Amino acid sequence: MISRLRCAALLVCAFVAAVHAHAGTAEDAYGAMGIKPGSVLSGSVLSARVLPGEAKQVIAMVTYFTGKSDDAGAVNVRLEVLRKDPQGLVSVYSRDFGKETGGLVGRGDVELVDLDGDGTSEIVVSYDSFSSPLVQRRAGEVVVRESAGFRVAWSGDMEYDATRAAREVSVERRDRFVRKLDPAATLRTHGITLFMIKKMIAVAGERLAEPREIRETFPLRTAPQP
Repeated sequence: MISRLRCAALLVCAFVAAVHAHAGTAEDAYGAMGIKPGSVLSGSVLSARVLPGEAKQVIAMVTYFTGKSDDAGAVNVRLEVLRKDPQGLVSVYSRDFGKETGGLVGRGDVELVDLDGDGTSEIVVSYDSFSSPLVQRRAGEVVVRESAGFRVAWSGDMEYDATRAAREVSVERRDRFVRKLDPAATLRTHGITLFMIKKMIAVAGERLAEPREIRETFPLRTAPQP
């Protein structure tokens, strides 16, 4: 029987890779990451400023076949921030989500949003997690750039559905919800506080008559000292 992860990978193959840069840039990014273009299931390759200065960087979020035969490691998701040098693309920040989580990941995506109005973008990533066969999860992170380098300022679930996991998950966690970023509200705090809108669809296994939206706040950056 084909595993859930392999089914998801095959579905992804049915779509054209969503590459937000010309083909040369995408192939250059894949090459710098050591990924063969033919192994790519989906890739977002963006050109934007995420570092101080006038130059733009290349930000790649790639879902690809690894060549491994086990379900946990057959598909991986990686993020790479690459600086353009005369010699080519040089990595300045990288994440291997399969390695960090033990595998069973897929369908990575990235958004670039200036959340503090400084002219450079923060990095918002999301990917599917298949760690539980009965819990549908899409994990997410908000990555900010500070003087010491890149930092994960927030991590959590962008989508979560445990309503079918009656035996594996406690009653109070059998929720279903989706989260989305509220960039405008975050920007009004100059990037100090991250605002999100959490839409609750089911609570403790019971579907709500009408979805309920909750406004959430999380610390994003430390306020500057006067």
